[in-house]
Amino acid sequence: MCLVKQSYSQGKLKNKLKSSISIIDSSGLSLANGTYGNIINGQSFQQDALTSANGWQYITYYDAERHVCVGRRKLPSSKWEIVRLTDYRFSKNKSQQNDAHNTISIGLCEKDGTIHLSFDQHGGGLNYRVSKTGILGHPEKVQWESTLFTPVINYLEKGKPILAISYPAFISTPQGNLLFVFRNGYSGNGDCILVSYDGSKSKWYNSRTFISGKGIYVDPQAGASKARNAYLNNICFDRVGRLHISWTWREIVASVGNRDICYAYSTDNGDSWLDQKNVRITAPTSAATTESIDTQTPNILVRRLDRGWGMINQQSQVIDHNLTPHIVMSHRKKEGLPGWSKMDDALYFHYYKTGDNWIAQQIPFIGNRPKLLADKNNNLYLIFIRKGNFDFINQGAPLVIVKAKSKNNWADWTSVYESKEHYFNEVQLDVKRWTADNVLSIMGQALPINIGAASAIKVIDIKL
Repeated sequence: MCLVKQSYSQGKLKNKLKSSISIIDSSGLSLANGTYGNIINGQSFQQDALTSANGWQYITYYDAERHVCVGRRKLPSSKWEIVRLTDYRFSKNKSQQNDAHNTISIGLCEKDGTIHLSFDQHGGGLNYRVSKTGILGHPEKVQWESTLFTPVINYLEKGKPILAISYPAFISTPQGNLLFVFRNGYSGNGDCILVSYDGSKSKWYNSRTFISGKGIYVDPQAGASKARNAYLNNICFDRVGRLHISWTWREIVASVGNRDICYAYSTDNGDSWLDQKNVRITAPTSAATTESIDTQTPNILVRRLDRGWGMINQQSQVIDHNLTPHIVMSHRKKEGLPGWSKMDDALYFHYYKTGDNWIAQQIPFIGNRPKLLADKNNNLYLIFIRKGNFDFINQGAPLVIVKAKSKNNWADWTSVYESKEHYFNEVQLDVKRWTADNVLSIMGQALPINIGAASAIKVIDIKL
């Protein structure tokens, strides 16, 4: 591991990029006295809340009446149409009615044209809806209304209800199908589950554990731990169809803090996994195997970081055009006592793989949990809200984009955009639109006047 330190001083910024803003809803939900904060629309682990297909863009959020809303528009700038699913109100589980982890994720299956929603769960049962088929193929012929979606159900595969789900994410495959990823279990004691969707049959199948919480780890301060969970960064495919994952561990004996950064990839849509040396570490799934990645799996470590580094979970990764994996994590600049890092002792750190080694670079910026993108020239863009602390308070800040150039080995991070408006969520990006059109579409929620007050849901479009 090689650590590259950088110095930086920021003068007055002149935006190098131009933006346009559309208001989706003037009354988006925020949470009063929320567990884990007051943000419910726009969290780092939502994958995705904003996405696109066939020249149309789709968004999902909770409105001030606590209804799941699904919006769409024809790109680049048509008027948004909104469906409000008023037969369900967040949260059915009243003990979680202000839990900021109960976000919504949307998935688009281009093969059968369906829209999938998972929402309002943090350790509770699955809440899932799917649209009729053919919605995405000819959207201009579809009347946008709530009857397009099924009632709420608690299963994907019939007869297999999902009873303890957190952090659901849909990932579109290169073949036009879908994957569904979630944590089964609880913080410090859970497995990462992957389920496949076949659009040719409009059917979910092959639910399997791909990261297990089993095994023994000895925490330097807390002792032997027999269970844990993996907190995944956003999951992504590269341009040749390989699926990449990176994560940090949370131990059952050490609820405050995470440890280590890990990485693996798959060539078969997550049926089996390979390590950093391109060695297969799990066999293809079948009824006869329960093999999965765990804490004892060799050659998955990017960097060893004990809890004294204060690393925040669920951040960002991207695979560039040269197939180089990049991971950005915020943590302390120096190791301290176990606990969470603060803005005054932390930075974003950029990890990228070269050969068998990972290079670590300090990024001279800090804010809330960011998103990372790469362009076709392998330049990197980090997008975040430049908040002054990690505390869960009603704090707004500018949306910031910083860039690093591939030709300089990503050692020249520079601000290229800073919004005049202030937002208080963690950003959600339309990665499909970025890939197709070189346009950054970013979901933001305006800072509420008071904690728990409604505020506007917006999409900021930035052309590069």
